[in-house]
Amino acid sequence: MKKGPLSKQEKEHITKNRSREVSEVAGEMDRSEAIVQKFVDTLEEEPEPREDVGGLFARNEKSGVTVMTESASMASDENKSKDEDQSPQTPDRYRQFIHKIKESK
Repeated sequence: MKKGPLSKQEKEHITKNRSREVSEVAGEMDRSEAIVQKFVDTLEEEPEPREDVGGLFARNEKSGVTVMTESASMASDENKSKDEDQSPQTPDRYRQFIHKIKESK
């Protein structure tokens, strides 16, 4: 069994096969399960893929018209609900001009 830190190639292999069992990946690489599991724990969760809303719009290239369809509106609303926990930050250059009377909760 190999000892020492994981190489870049081993880290790439683990990253590509993170959906598989840790014991299988460790056996292929001749590494201990503990070190492979430790590296897997440091990897960030993959973000959920977002639906491309732009393809759901109705377009007429000839006259240059674009219309939002019902499905595009629904997909846009779903994407917005995923970002509710991330409130937009006001840029520093505008903060001195904005006064909030009541904070919404």
